[in-house]
Amino acid sequence: MSHTPFDDAETPRPRPRPRLRELLCGAGLIVGIVAAYVFIALTPSLLAHHGLVLEALAGTNAAIVSGGALARVGRDSLLLVIIAPITTIALYDVFYWWAGNLWGNKVAALYTRNNPRMAKWIDRAERFVRRGGIWTLIVGYYLPVPNNLIFLSCGTSGMPLWTFLLGDLIGLLLWVGLLVGLGWAIGHPAVHVIDEIGHYSLRITIGLIVVLVVIGALRQRRRARPEVEPAPRV
Repeated sequence: MSHTPFDDAETPRPRPRPRLRELLCGAGLIVGIVAAYVFIALTPSLLAHHGLVLEALAGTNAAIVSGGALARVGRDSLLLVIIAPITTIALYDVFYWWAGNLWGNKVAALYTRNNPRMAKWIDRAERFVRRGGIWTLIVGYYLPVPNNLIFLSCGTSGMPLWTFLLGDLIGLLLWVGLLVGLGWAIGHPAVHVIDEIGHYSLRITIGLIVVLVVIGALRQRRRARPEVEPAPRV
């Protein structure tokens, strides 16, 4: 039987296997996204008694402000409150830079699929990074763009890892200093609120889980809804 060039064209080519670094980066992104939702639910129970753990593993604004208030009354070390959120750079931020560096605009396309608002945010983040470079990271926590999109754009732009880490570290410390100072200024009233949250942590946690499940179900339903094309004008 003769062999023709058309036989090769009809034979599907196998997809290349993902490399180890791509698997590690993808796993890190998935773990980070899951952890973000988990720590939202666990925030009430961790805030009062394990605030430093919450700062180190989630780096939420509420945990940092609470840490400043607890340091004011002597229940936490001020130095640990300031440096604890730095671990979030290695746990979360680097993986977004890495994804942008590995896959470039493919990740942006995945984010923007059926989401015009996300497309605008990514376009804005790319413009900020293109114009400001490392300075975008330093002031990134004050910009009207989600931080993970700025980190992603830094990787896509080809920013070196050491530049990214330096800019992210400076920007994070400036933001943490502001939030810790806010908690320190509030002091005892904030600690009273933290203790009340800890007292009702179980009920608040259950409520947060219900809200997250409902929001997830609504988003899934919206994505599954078929788009209705407008009727042609006569």
